[in-house]
Amino acid sequence: MNVETNPSHGASHATVFVWVFALSAIWHYTSSSTDIVRNWMQFDPFLTPISIAAVLTALVAAVFPDRVWALLVFALGQLTTIFLRFPFVADHLVMELILHLSIVLSFVYLAITRRSLQITTSDIFRLFSPVGRWLLIVMYFFGTFHKINPGFLSLESSCAIPFTGGLPIASLFIDQLWAQYFAIYSVLIFELVAMLLLFSSRGKYWGMLLGMSFHFIIGISNFGTMAHFSAFALALHTLFLPSGFGARALSDRLLPNAIKDPFTARVLTAILVALQVVLALHLGLTGQGLYVNLLFSAFALILMYMVFKHGAMQSSDEPYRLLPQPAWMGVFPVWFFLHCLSPYIGLGTGGALTMFSGLRTEAGISNHYIISKPIPLFEYQDKVIYIESATNQSLQNASADGQGVIAFDF
Repeated sequence: MNVETNPSHGASHATVFVWVFALSAIWHYTSSSTDIVRNWMQFDPFLTPISIAAVLTALVAAVFPDRVWALLVFALGQLTTIFLRFPFVADHLVMELILHLSIVLSFVYLAITRRSLQITTSDIFRLFSPVGRWLLIVMYFFGTFHKINPGFLSLESSCAIPFTGGLPIASLFIDQLWAQYFAIYSVLIFELVAMLLLFSSRGKYWGMLLGMSFHFIIGISNFGTMAHFSAFALALHTLFLPSGFGARALSDRLLPNAIKDPFTARVLTAILVALQVVLALHLGLTGQGLYVNLLFSAFALILMYMVFKHGAMQSSDEPYRLLPQPAWMGVFPVWFFLHCLSPYIGLGTGGALTMFSGLRTEAGISNHYIISKPIPLFEYQDKVIYIESATNQSLQNASADGQGVIAFDF
């Protein structure tokens, strides 16, 4: 019997990833106070139905992570809702779009080559999982590279300092000069080391632990509610788990036997999603993200504990694979890498992992220490408009902060 439908044999690697990935997709719509107020607390004829559809299709995959039809409902639903919002999507949604597209095309490729619809989630997972692994590696690369600029490395403007100040214990030390420099440069070191460790079968265990700890810290900071981005990052890290992780995790004595029952697991998953939605409404009404962060903390700590205990490679596990098969699947990570070069070639900074990096490449001027002048392949960033007065709230915010708006965006 297939391990995906027999709990006595443990959950497959594919099932574990789909479950975590689906929950992270729901957190995108339930952990941003701005989106919650705009899409949940009031009815927007365009955005509200999209948000509901995204949550429902992700719920299907979270409850039935071992079913191909549920995975396809999830992937197609997210593809549609993300595409409809383009280009106004967060950076990690660009990554999700690429990953969902690789999932759908993996199914189509298998159906055509096999001339059959008898396909399991593990079959699809073997094709798209290297794509997701490279997405995380590329994210770490540009998460480090974009920050090599005075905007991030300066004590006056680095986002690392307020993020660290949002942590319960770190806030006691953040006024110290050494703590501020540590906050800035530790981010660069953590991301770089985590990326390098992911390249080897032995190192990836430590890369997962380091990277997941880093994104756990981001997700619990009182600086904001970042569960949407951190949960997606945790999901990408589960792609690096060994193939036998699910079976070993389900055999853990600390895991209650009731959870090992498929029906109970589905009910608990539905309760977790209900909590995500309820706490989102609380965030929207009060503006306080404490409970959203606490729910994410509990989820992340349990997942990280399981990775710590059962995430190391064993001789019985399948070989670690980074190279996409078939080779044409490699188009997706290459596409994303080139997309992240957008700020340096005049295309723009949206969706290119520049968030919180302090990078500035507008008007033909770059503050990057290595690429000190953008390569003028495109003209979308050439003209900057500064707002003197406006009725639009976004433009008012830009004016108050002294920020310009790219003419193309305007």
